[in-house]
Amino acid sequence: MGPQLKVVERTRTATMLCAASGNPDPEITWYKDMLPVDINSSNGRIKQLRSGALQIENSEESDQGKYECVALNSAGTRYSAPANLYVRDDRRPRGGAGSVTVTETTATSVTLTWDSGNPEPVSYYMIQYRAKVSDNGFQEVDGVATTRYSIGGLSPYSEYEFSVMAVNNIGRGPPSEPVETRTGEQAPSSPPLHVQARMLSASTMLVQWEPPEEPNGQIRGYRVYYSSDMTAPLSAWQKHNTDDSRLTTISGLTTDITYSLRVLGFTSVGDGPPSDVLQVKTQQGVPAQPSSFDAEAELDTRIMLSWLWPVQDPITKYELQYWEADSEGKIHVTFNPAGSYAVEGLKPDTLYRFSLAARSEMGLGVFTQPIEARTAQSRVVESEQ
Repeated sequence: MGPQLKVVERTRTATMLCAASGNPDPEITWYKDMLPVDINSSNGRIKQLRSGALQIENSEESDQGKYECVALNSAGTRYSAPANLYVRDDRRPRGGAGSVTVTETTATSVTLTWDSGNPEPVSYYMIQYRAKVSDNGFQEVDGVATTRYSIGGLSPYSEYEFSVMAVNNIGRGPPSEPVETRTGEQAPSSPPLHVQARMLSASTMLVQWEPPEEPNGQIRGYRVYYSSDMTAPLSAWQKHNTDDSRLTTISGLTTDITYSLRVLGFTSVGDGPPSDVLQVKTQQGVPAQPSSFDAEAELDTRIMLSWLWPVQDPITKYELQYWEADSEGKIHVTFNPAGSYAVEGLKPDTLYRFSLAARSEMGLGVFTQPIEARTAQSRVVESEQ
């Protein structure tokens, strides 16, 4: 048996182990510098554990010394070899990094600089940071050897807070005062949502939309591109700029033709991607092409179609065309106004195409570009013989 050599920092807990066994179980007592350890006069700071170990909390310089444990039972007495306890100053970095400042920001990175701010030796620094609107905890960058560091992979136009702590071979120092900054803007990375259009007259169109999911900055405005030739490059389409409102009117259109339109948002940095093509006939009262048209297989014989309910168009019917992808034979279905429709009686594990148009008393609107969905595979249930 024998206490282990211990080195403990001031104010930390030291535990001196003593392994002794016998029959009957021996009683263990402790000596420091040849005198019994007075546990009762330590106000609970020093205690002997059930295992026989001696635990010293909130270590002080006066706790230093030579410790021995003694095991006593009816068979005799055994003394351990002596071992010394050393209590040393806590030489962890006493302060956080000093004067942490943001010296550079981009849309996805922030550069920090700081002073050492420590009389103690510093091995390296650790940076903690988080997005202020996030429920996630702090992320850490470990092992920073300099007093300048760039953190990448951040989200554009977002508030972050950062703190820096010094680390040496004893442990971490406290974190610095946090600094806050906002990353820079980027062009939007997604298009405006729910783009819809309708004719106010035979030559004036109302277009409306919702902002992009990923604006990456403050939206300064929108551009509505429109053309009677949807195969032309976007740069050849006519362009209508508007402020950051969510609707606009386009006048002077040629009547009785089909226009294609796309909408994009822009920040101070640049343009985002355009929305999918939406087509409208320039005939007053004729509904626009259904937008956000989507298909999802629900069963091996059923596909559910859904779309965005149009803005104030007086729709009387919807007309649906669908066909197997490797077949030319189209099936036509007409149904009352709704925002979804289940196509039943399909073949399992088969790719289908769907195209939808809205009809009013003034005429039939433009059919959507075909979308695809595959029915699920049928489940074969084997009966027991």
